[in-house]
Amino acid sequence: MDVVESWTGKHAQALLRAMRLTNESFAGRLGVAVRTVAKWNANPDLTMTPEMQQILDTFLLREVPEDAKARFFLIIDRDRAQQRSAKPQLVTPTADLSALTTWVTDTNTSRDDIDEIARATESLARAHLTAPAKRVLPEVIRLQQRTQSILQSGKQRLSEARDLYKLNSDLLAHACMLLGDLKQDELAEQHGYAATLFANEAEATGAVAWAARAKTARWQDKYVESADLARRGYDHSPPEPIRVQLAWYEANAAALLGDHNRANEAARRAHEAAETCLNASSDLSVWSFPNERQALFALSVATITGDTDGALRAAALADAGWASGDPRIPATWAQIRVGAGIAHLMKGSLEGAIAEVTPMLDLDPQFRMSTVTRYLEKLHRRLGHRRFRGSPAAMQLRQDIQAFNSEALKDDSMEEK
Repeated sequence: MDVVESWTGKHAQALLRAMRLTNESFAGRLGVAVRTVAKWNANPDLTMTPEMQQILDTFLLREVPEDAKARFFLIIDRDRAQQRSAKPQLVTPTADLSALTTWVTDTNTSRDDIDEIARATESLARAHLTAPAKRVLPEVIRLQQRTQSILQSGKQRLSEARDLYKLNSDLLAHACMLLGDLKQDELAEQHGYAATLFANEAEATGAVAWAARAKTARWQDKYVESADLARRGYDHSPPEPIRVQLAWYEANAAALLGDHNRANEAARRAHEAAETCLNASSDLSVWSFPNERQALFALSVATITGDTDGALRAAALADAGWASGDPRIPATWAQIRVGAGIAHLMKGSLEGAIAEVTPMLDLDPQFRMSTVTRYLEKLHRRLGHRRFRGSPAAMQLRQDIQAFNSEALKDDSMEEK
């Protein structure tokens, strides 16, 4: 029986090649981190620890198919033969250092290229709030594919690779948010998970990836998962607006789950984070969390937990911000109107609900993303309550909501959230 006397990085690399796996797949089969496999590839003479020797022995014996084993030992034997036939060369220290310097500085990209990708990533994050999702998504995907192509097509310096992993993670997370807005929840989930993997490789917090995944899970009615994802992101995020967003995501998911204690505790942390977070930029983007968006989530949690007065106070805070000159993001404004309408309806005021909702029914169809249409569906269901069944006004509003949502879906081949 063929065995490996002592596993080194070269042996592990040979096994990966023989099994025709990617670094990620090989790491997953062994139960180790991807960076561990990358370390083996970069250090062929590295001798494994006794524990890893045993893992690889067992894996080779039990998990590797016979054809892959044959390829593995063929690769090992060929490498040995090449080493024996290689003529020894005398290398001066100066030549050695020159080769090492060339290897360290060798790269298939440049700092200017990376900075350009970073600027484009930030521009697309800002465009998220004012441009239709179906127009922003192709640009995000195109930039993400360019970034990943650089990573896969050559070698970068360590600092460059880390920056590219981080940018790729941010772009995947943004794509996750946009795919959710277009009701492509399964694709959104896949992009969000990939965003977390790349953030881990970049040794970044991955806060935006956690936020994107929490939002996607919430729209899939996976409230426990959404709350847990948001809390994990909150625990790892720096004191920035994304930390506030993650706390509100947890509060909203917990409220939808019916865990009002957790919802209230998360809301408390959201308020505390809002007071202490560092907002280094006044730019609004998909990852910013201005007062009006905070008010939106406070309104949502309040309506779910039955605090109608608190919901209307939150709506009033958002309206005050816009009245003072804060930028009015169409989707946020529309959701505030619907949320306030739900609060009025819960208080028994159909007239108040109609007054709140009617202005947003003229929203441009390209901004009728699923966060808006699904919110309206909740209002539509409440209008079907028996207390409103005999009301012509309630019937008319239900018809208006149906028309609004059908128009939102008419022109989109990729649908919105």
